[in-house]
Amino acid sequence: TLKTKRNDNFIYSRKDIDPSNLLVEEIVFRVMNTFLTTYSLRHMYWPELRNLKTSCRVFEKLIERKLPVLADHFDHHDLRVGLFALGWFQTLFLYLPSMPSATVCHMWDIWLVERSFKILFRVGTAILFLSQPILLNHDLEGMMTYLNTFPDSTLLRPDILIPCALRIKITNRMLIEIEKEVILENEIAHGLR
Repeated sequence: TLKTKRNDNFIYSRKDIDPSNLLVEEIVFRVMNTFLTTYSLRHMYWPELRNLKTSCRVFEKLIERKLPVLADHFDHHDLRVGLFALGWFQTLFLYLPSMPSATVCHMWDIWLVERSFKILFRVGTAILFLSQPILLNHDLEGMMTYLNTFPDSTLLRPDILIPCALRIKITNRMLIEIEKEVILENEIAHGLR
């Protein structure tokens, strides 16, 4: 006979799930559910990725404020921040294969404690700050290659990247103000205002 169990929001059968892995699968489900609800990751995956794209635009404006020379260089070469930042933010920096797991874990610890995406913006800005000398010497193709591979991943080490990120002044209030600005610009561009 096939036995079926109900557990919170899903139904599983013993035929589909090995009972020895049941606890692990329940834990993974609950962790993912918590990330999507309590830690607001759900909005990163909504249709058309609108909120994820908004986060990339917020990041672009942060770069304009914090790294104006680099922002001008990006603009000169028609490099849109979303081309690389979309992957960074959507995967919480797991997109970068050269990012050490210790760095990701430290960044995620901060994110989980603060319950704010502020650390993601700080880390992204720190990566660009530390990479600025290299990026300023490349064209569009060279910058994209660098930002997607990080051939010298020394700057991604937790003892270098995290302290640098924490020194960058980005507040939740600043992020909210920039997000409002981005949303307003988007509404005007689409004739909604």
